[in-house]
Amino acid sequence: MRDRSQDEQALMKIQHEWAEARVKGDSSYTRRIETDDCTIVWPDGRIVNKRADLETMTGDIVFSEFKIQNLRIRLYGDTGIVIGEGIKANEGKQVLLGRKFVWTDTFVKESGQWKVAASQITPVMEK
Repeated sequence: MRDRSQDEQALMKIQHEWAEARVKGDSSYTRRIETDDCTIVWPDGRIVNKRADLETMTGDIVFSEFKIQNLRIRLYGDTGIVIGEGIKANEGKQVLLGRKFVWTDTFVKESGQWKVAASQITPVMEK
C-alpha cells in the first residue's frame, strides 16, 4: 500500500512539474518524462509524436498559465492513468486554449521512473 501511495504522489508531482515546465518553456522536462515513442492527441485532433510535441514548446504556443484541477490517478502495476482538467495558453497575444480542457496521460514505469507513453487533450464544450 505504501508503494501505491508513493506512486500516486510521484505522478501528481510530475503533472505539476510538467505544467510548470510548459509555462517556463522548459523542454528538457518534457524530453525526460516522455517515452521516445510517446504520442499526444491535441485538442484539434492532430496526433503528434515526442519530437513534434517538443517543437510546440519553441513555437508560437505560449502557456501563460497552466492551472491543474481535479487530478485523478489510477494505478495498474507499472501503468498509471492520470486524468485532470484546466489549461490556459496563448498563441502570441491571442488566447488559444482560453477555456477548460481535460486530459488523460498514460504513464509507464521504466527502470523505476514514471514516463508518459500517451496523452490526449480534449476541450470541454461550453454550455
